[in-house]
Amino acid sequence: RIPEDWAGRPVCLNLSLQAYLPGFMEPSLGTCEALVFVNGTPVQAIDRNHSEVLLTECARGGEELVVALHVFAGMNPGPRTFALADLACIDRGIEGLYFDARPALEAARLLPEQSPARFAILNALNEALLQLEPLRPRGEAWRASLPKARERLAERLKAIDGGHQPTVYSVGHAHIDVAWLWPLDVTREKAARTFATALRLMEQYPEYHFTQSQPQLYKYVKEDYPALYERIRARVREGRWEATGGMWVEADANVPSGESLVRQFLLGKRFFRQEFGVDNDLLWLPDVFGYSGNLPQIMAGCGIRYFMTTKISWSEINRFPYDTFWWEGIDGTRILTHFITAPSGTWFYTYNGDTDPRSLLGTWSNYAQKGLNDRLLLLSFGHGDGGGGPTKEMLETARRMADFPGVPHCRLGTAEEFFHRLEALEASWPRWVGELYLEYHRGTYTSQARNKRNNRKAELLYHDAEFLASVANWLGQPYPRETLNQGWELILLNQFHDILPGSSIGAVYEDCARDYARVEKLGEEVRGRALEALAAAVNWPGPGRGLLVYNSLSWARDDVARVYLGEGPSPRVIGPEGEEAPTQALGQGWYLLDLRRVPACGYALYRLEAGDGSADADGMRSCLQVTERVLENAFFRLELNERGEITSLFDRVRGREVLPPGAVANEFQAFDDRCRSGGEAWDIEIDYEEKRYPLLEPATMRVIESGPVRAGVEVRRRLLNSELVQRIYIYERLPRIDFESQIDWREKQVLLKVAFPLAVHADQATYEIQFGSLTRPTHRNTSWDAARFEVPAHKWADLSEGDYGVSLLNDCKYGYDVHDNVLRLTVLRAPTNPDPHADEGVHRLTYSLFPHAGDWRQGTVQQAYSLNVPLGAVIVEPHAGRLPVRWSLVSTDRPDAIVETVKVAEHSDELVVRMYECYNQRGTVTLRFGAPLVSAAACNLIEEGDEPLPFTGDRVSLYLGPYQVRTLKVRLAASGS
Repeated sequence: RIPEDWAGRPVCLNLSLQAYLPGFMEPSLGTCEALVFVNGTPVQAIDRNHSEVLLTECARGGEELVVALHVFAGMNPGPRTFALADLACIDRGIEGLYFDARPALEAARLLPEQSPARFAILNALNEALLQLEPLRPRGEAWRASLPKARERLAERLKAIDGGHQPTVYSVGHAHIDVAWLWPLDVTREKAARTFATALRLMEQYPEYHFTQSQPQLYKYVKEDYPALYERIRARVREGRWEATGGMWVEADANVPSGESLVRQFLLGKRFFRQEFGVDNDLLWLPDVFGYSGNLPQIMAGCGIRYFMTTKISWSEINRFPYDTFWWEGIDGTRILTHFITAPSGTWFYTYNGDTDPRSLLGTWSNYAQKGLNDRLLLLSFGHGDGGGGPTKEMLETARRMADFPGVPHCRLGTAEEFFHRLEALEASWPRWVGELYLEYHRGTYTSQARNKRNNRKAELLYHDAEFLASVANWLGQPYPRETLNQGWELILLNQFHDILPGSSIGAVYEDCARDYARVEKLGEEVRGRALEALAAAVNWPGPGRGLLVYNSLSWARDDVARVYLGEGPSPRVIGPEGEEAPTQALGQGWYLLDLRRVPACGYALYRLEAGDGSADADGMRSCLQVTERVLENAFFRLELNERGEITSLFDRVRGREVLPPGAVANEFQAFDDRCRSGGEAWDIEIDYEEKRYPLLEPATMRVIESGPVRAGVEVRRRLLNSELVQRIYIYERLPRIDFESQIDWREKQVLLKVAFPLAVHADQATYEIQFGSLTRPTHRNTSWDAARFEVPAHKWADLSEGDYGVSLLNDCKYGYDVHDNVLRLTVLRAPTNPDPHADEGVHRLTYSLFPHAGDWRQGTVQQAYSLNVPLGAVIVEPHAGRLPVRWSLVSTDRPDAIVETVKVAEHSDELVVRMYECYNQRGTVTLRFGAPLVSAAACNLIEEGDEPLPFTGDRVSLYLGPYQVRTLKVRLAASGS
C-alpha cells in the first residue's frame, strides 16, 4: 500500500535477493533473479544490476498493489533471503543532480591532467555545487536550490570547448547465453526477465533503443509470455526495438557445417520477417570463439552485409591490427566488419559495455583506424552473458554524455543504423583475408566430444533425409517440411556458442542428449518413409529379393556398404549389369558389400541370389593378407609394434615408405591439460606439450577379419586409466586405412592426441572448413604462426609435398595440429570446469589415413565424404514400379563440384540443389538430372532472388568460381511422364 502522503510523487520498490552459498561466509547477490509482477502483469526483472522497480511516476496515495516475484534461485544449494525490500518515493531533484554530477566528475578524472576541458569541468562542478543551500541539507531551502545547481552545471558545461569528438552509436543490448552455467529452461526465464526490463525502461526513456538477436529467445518468450511478446512486436514496429543478428542463435562458427550455417540464417531471417517484418543485414556474433574463412561468402549469400564481434580482441598473443575492415573470405567475398572496442577492465574489449565516460573514452582510445575514421564508433551497453541488459543508470548517463565536452558523443541508436552510416563514409578500409582465428579457447574444438559427434551425425542424417524426401516428393509424396524444420531447430539451437563448443555445465549436455535423440527420431522417420516410397517406385520383377542401395553424394561411388541381409546362408549380390559384388559376412545377418559405380545422388538395385557370396567375385583373387602384426593389400603394407602403433607403412602403388626412418604412427599421446586460467573446457595452454605422460603398456592384438572385402586387426590397450579398443582395417579395393576406435575414458585434465609423422616436406598444411578448405603454416616462424598450435577443421586435414601427400580423415572430430611433418588429430580432453565430469565414459570414433599421389585434390574430399556418409540400403520384394534399376537424381561433370544439399524449396515444390567448388578452381559445370527440366533458376543461399538459367533437356550449365557456393531451384518433369 502506498502511503497517502506520497500522493503526486514517484514511488518505487527497491528489491534485492541474496543467497548463502556452501563454503562462503558472506551472501552472494549475483545468483538470484526474479521477474516482478505488479497486479498480475510482468513489469521487469530484479537481479544484481537491477533493483529499483518503478511502480508509478505519480502516486494517487493510498492505492494498493499486488506484487509477486517469480524467482530463479540459482544453480547452487543454500538459503535465499531478501538483501533489500523497501518501498520508497524518489526525489527527482536529488536524483537528477546525482546523475548530472557523477559522470562529469568521472570525465574530469579520466581526461589528461593538463587538458583545458578537465579544468573547466572541475570548475563547473564546483560552481554548481556552491549553489546548494549549505545549512540544512535535504531541507526545503536545500531542495529549492537543486534546480539552480543543475542549471549552473549545464550552462558551464555547454560553454566548454571540448574539441572535435567522434560519435559513439550506443546500442542497448543484453547478451544472453542460451545455455552456459544454467540449462535451457532457465534461459527461457532469463529472456523474459531481460525483455520485460527493456520494455519497462523504454517507457521511461523515449530515446532508448534496444538490440536483441537470436530468434530462439523470442520464440521462448512468445510461447511463455504472449502478452509480453506482443509488446515487443509493438516496439519493433515503432523502430525502437531492433530484432537483428541474422542467425537462429549466436552459433559457434568453427564446428557447424556449411549447411548448418546456411540454415542458421534461413530460419533466423525467416523468423524475423514473419514475426516482425524486418530483414536483417547484420550478423551479430559478439562472443563466438573464432570465425571460419568461408563465413563472408555464407553471410553474403544469405543477404548479410555487415559483421560485428568483439571476441577477436581476446586473443592472448597477437593484437589484431584492425577494428574496421573488409573481411575477405576464401572465395574473395568481402563483408564490412567492425569490432566494438569498449574497454572491459582487462586486455580484451567487451560487448557488455556502459555509457559512462570511461567506456566512451576507452572505445575511442582503443580504436585502431583513427586515421580513417574519426566520426563513427559502435558501443554495446548493458549487462550480459546471463542477460539483464541496460540499467536506469546507464540511460541517465547516456543523456548527459550526448554532448559532453572532451568525451565522444553518446548517441542512442541501432546497430544497423551505425553500419549504414559507416558504409556511407566510403573510407579506404584495410582488408583481412581468410579466417578470423581466435588465439584462445582452442579446447572448444574438442571438449564434450559426444555432443560434437551427435552434431556431425545429425547434420549428415538430415543431409540424407532431405535428399530422399526430395526424391519421394518428386514421386508424389508430400514433403515433410514441418518435421524437418522441427529437427533443424533443435540442431541449430544446440550449435549455440557455449553448447556445441563444450563450455557449459553438465546439465546442459543432459538436455542436449535428449534433443539429439529427438533429432534422430524425426530424421530417421523422414528417411525411412522416403526410402520406402523410393523402393516402391522402382520396378523389380524379381525373381527373389532385391537390394536397393542409395548414394546421397554427387559422384558415382566405388565403396563398401554395410547392410543387413538377414540370418542364413550368405547370398550372392548381383549388380544391374550382371556383375557380382564381393561380400563378406560379419555375423548376425550383417554383411559388407564391395560395390562399384553406385550412381550419384541416386541408387542401384542388386539381385540377391542363394549361394555362398562370402567369396571373391568375378574371378577376382583377394590380395588381403593379415596377421596380428602385419596387414597388406594391393595399396599398402602396414607393420605394427607391440602397442598397435605403425612402425612401417609402405605405399605399394607409389613404391615409397610413408613414415620417416625410426618413426611410429598411430601413436597416442597424452598431455597434462590443466589450465592456469581455470577455463579448462575452453583453453589448451600453449606449453601443454612440455608435460607428456608415457603410454608404453603393450597391447593385446588379434586378427578379426581377413577378407575378401576387408581385413582387420583388433588392438586392446591401456591409455593411463582408460581403455582403448581399436580395429585397424584395410580393404580389397579402397585405398585408405580405417581406425575404428572405442575409448572408455576415465581421465581428469588430460589431453589425448593421435600422431602420424610423415615422410612429407611441406611448410603448409591444408584443412577442410565449411564449403572449402584453407592452408595454415606447419612452422612457428612468427608469433602469429606459433599461436595456431591447435586449429579447427572438419572432415580432413592434409600434408602434401609436390607429388605426394597424406590426409587424415575423421568422422566426428574438429581439432587438429600439424607441426613440421607430424599430422595430429585431437581425440579427447577431460576438463573439470565448468563440468567436473566432462567427457567421462565411452567414446566412439573413426579416423582414416589416406595416402595419395599429388595433393589433397586427388581424392581426399571424396574419401572424407565417403567415410562420413555411408551408402544406405533397403531390401525390396518383387513388385512393379516406374523407375529403372539404376537412376541418378542429379550429377555433375566435374569432381570439384560437390552437391552438398538436395531439398525441396521452402515456399514452393521446386527442387533446391546447393553445390560448392572444392578445389579452388573455376569453370563451367553441367548438372544432369534424372528427368527433363521444366524450369531452372539460380538463387541465393536462402532461396531468394531467382535468376532464370537456360537449360536443355535434363541438363543445366552454370559458372562456378573458386570455392564458390551456388544454389539452384529446378522443376523436373513429373515422375510419371
